Amino acid sequence: MENHKKGNFDFLTGVISVIFGIVYGIMAFSLKRSPMGEPLAPSIFPLIVAAGLVLFGIILLLKSNIESTKIAFQKIKETTTANDILSRKMIVLTVVAAIVYAIIFHILGYVISTFLFVGFIMSVLEPKKIVKNLIISAIFSIVVYYIFFYLLGISLPMTPIINI
Repeated sequence: MENHKKGNFDFLTGVISVIFGIVYGIMAFSLKRSPMGEPLAPSIFPLIVAAGLVLFGIILLLKSNIESTKIAFQKIKETTTANDILSRKMIVLTVVAAIVYAIIFHILGYVISTFLFVGFIMSVLEPKKIVKNLIISAIFSIVVYYIFFYLLGISLPMTPIINI
């Protein structure tokens, strides 16, 4: 029998879990305190979740080793195709676009920021159909705004220039 080393991402997952758990815990602890009853009541469940993330991340770190993560990355590197690279680029672009969307949402308002976000994502998926993408993103942004604002009575951030 040959001795094959198996690669896994346990070490990386543990590190990410610990970091995410710590950041989530800090954010949970900074939640507004309750004026009545137990002041920390709104943050108790999120703090439990954060503690669980950190605890299980540490357990995963202790049971894993960094060498198996290196082996896993090497195997991925060896078997990566052009489609895999394109898919990863699309994922990164989508994540960056979502972060930018969250930042500009309150600045530009719902309609403009959603138009830009949907138009960009559609252009990433179908780069040759820019006019169609822009028309669909404009219709989507306006229709969803109309549904939320007029039919459901839920106000969304207003667009500063055109007041919609």
